[in-house]
Amino acid sequence: MFRDTEVGKSYPGWHEGEMDLHFIYTGCGENTFFRFPDGTTVLCDTGEFYRPQASFIVPLLPSRDLLGGEWVARYLRYVCGALSPFKEKAIDYAIFTHWHSDHIGHAVFDGTDGPGAAWRYRKTADGRKINGFLCVAEQFRFRRYLDHQYPARNAHQTADSSINLLAPWVDAQKAKGALAVESFKPGALDQIALVRNPRKYRADFHVRNICTNGVLWDGAHGVSDYAAEHVAAIGKDSVPQNSLSLGFVVEYGKFRFFTGGDVQGPLKGSGGRTVDYEGLVGERVGPLSVCKMNHHGCNNAMRDGFVNAVKAQTYVSCMWSPAQAFPEALDRMWRAGTHDGARPLLLPQLVGALQKGGEEKFGYKVPPKGVYHVIVKVFPGGERYRTYLVDPRDEDFRVVAAYDRLS
Repeated sequence: MFRDTEVGKSYPGWHEGEMDLHFIYTGCGENTFFRFPDGTTVLCDTGEFYRPQASFIVPLLPSRDLLGGEWVARYLRYVCGALSPFKEKAIDYAIFTHWHSDHIGHAVFDGTDGPGAAWRYRKTADGRKINGFLCVAEQFRFRRYLDHQYPARNAHQTADSSINLLAPWVDAQKAKGALAVESFKPGALDQIALVRNPRKYRADFHVRNICTNGVLWDGAHGVSDYAAEHVAAIGKDSVPQNSLSLGFVVEYGKFRFFTGGDVQGPLKGSGGRTVDYEGLVGERVGPLSVCKMNHHGCNNAMRDGFVNAVKAQTYVSCMWSPAQAFPEALDRMWRAGTHDGARPLLLPQLVGALQKGGEEKFGYKVPPKGVYHVIVKVFPGGERYRTYLVDPRDEDFRVVAAYDRLS
């Protein structure tokens, strides 16, 4: 159902009992922020990966004047202040899915950390070079921290410079008692928990950890280490960093949402057999209302095994490159259908040049061209949700389109 009554108005903000999922566009990284029904807040990834040769197709928005991480901080100040009853400078969870610059930020500044890269940064008063998440950490306190490998770092030797940007901050915050740092436990229920009013929503709300560092929950009381199998099969400790991403499912009543960083497959198993790791993740996840596209919707992710298992009603990408949200991946999501028999709503943050087959390919009436923040609002109890496309060119949070679905 297309909602035109809110088009042209500002996004209405969060109210207690609702759950808001924010996919924040900057043009240089993946940035997501979640507010749970009791107000618990989660920042999951804040990246900074700048490619000047692509910026005419994937614009840096709202402008080039600030870094991507600085724009995320401004966005959070607005939704945690003007649009929230909780006007505070503390976020409950900082979660990082894997060691890649487009999810965390980078710590090299000479272009050697990626092809065609021209890194941007700010200098702090004490002389540190920062970007990505650390720009947010300059303006917000964080109470808890989780990443995909802690307490290990670069366990499979495929990290980029983001590990050198984030690790010193984590160690310093932990040393002065300002940050609770935990290992992300695959299979755990409610390690990521409501912290403001958990008793009010504990019957309806849960977070299930699915995978981390190539270790996958078995759906019962154990886990399987597919990264270790891959290392044994290929004879060296070099698992693709994307496949090491952590992932978790958020459940609120009937509503189910999965985010899994850049999870992709395949991996190698015993005897050299090919293991569809992403497909196995999908089996553990199960049917979804909303799914953040794995690996930005690139063609090595969102493959048949995964999309046929989750059959999400709505898919959202986080984009910083024109070579993301592949038409082939979108076709796979479209063909898989949804668990409720409808067609999925496919929402790349950049719609236009990547669009294939006209508006109908994306379900509903998505504007034919544009760049968007995407905000999913789950209404109290989780029975229904509304997806907003919001214009990132200004800071008025103007709604461009909105769509309603039952969970």
